[in-house]
Amino acid sequence: MEVHHHSHKPKNWKEYITEFIMLFAAVTLGFLAENLREHQIMNHRVEQNKIAILKDLQADSIEIDKVIKIEDSVINNFNKLNNLLYLAKTKKISQAQLMDSIKISPKIIAFSTTLYMNNSSFKNMQSSGLLSYVEEGEFKNTLATYYEVDFKGVEALNEFFDQVGIVFNNYLPIGVGRLIRENQKFSKKYVTNDADGYLNFILNLDKTKNILQSDELIYEVQKYYNYIFIYRNSLKRTKKNNGKLIKLLRSEIH
Repeated sequence: MEVHHHSHKPKNWKEYITEFIMLFAAVTLGFLAENLREHQIMNHRVEQNKIAILKDLQADSIEIDKVIKIEDSVINNFNKLNNLLYLAKTKKISQAQLMDSIKISPKIIAFSTTLYMNNSSFKNMQSSGLLSYVEEGEFKNTLATYYEVDFKGVEALNEFFDQVGIVFNNYLPIGVGRLIRENQKFSKKYVTNDADGYLNFILNLDKTKNILQSDELIYEVQKYYNYIFIYRNSLKRTKKNNGKLIKLLRSEIH
């Protein structure tokens, strides 16, 4: 019995080219589909981070406004104190009148609420590498300015400004001492536990009288007054970039 072998007709070159093109197309499309899927995932993650940063910025904006309002109040108090010291120094009011004015003046305190901004969402975007997916342009530049310049600038000024306030309050402890007694329920057994009793006692000390009449106090008041404006200018600059960034983010978020 003979065994018959079926012979296969050899493919021509056109068939090989067609198969190659189909295989190449399949691989290419698969690669493009995977790249597209990854791109979509990364875009979604960037979008989510932008939303988180926007929420941080909106919270920052509220806090900046609060701190500026407090600084304006302190500026007003120190303006009044500056004027009182000027009037006493130029003999337009007597020392007794200065003392009486100090008693009824707003709290003479180097008081400020330093600003603490939230950069956690930006740090997350930066550390995860998502920042590299943000296109170069105004938004990316403003984002970097806000968190790398404004944020760090405010952070450095916070510590410095706090220390300056401590120095002034230690030099002239009247305001802080009075505030403590107004807010704490100390025993009324002692006269100096009462806010007014404490104030009268401190103001009648020779050291207090000498301080209130000294050129040094004028300098100390002016020094702190200057620092308020340095800090306030930093807040204003940060507020401006905060508003700009919020506007840009709203236009970026789909």
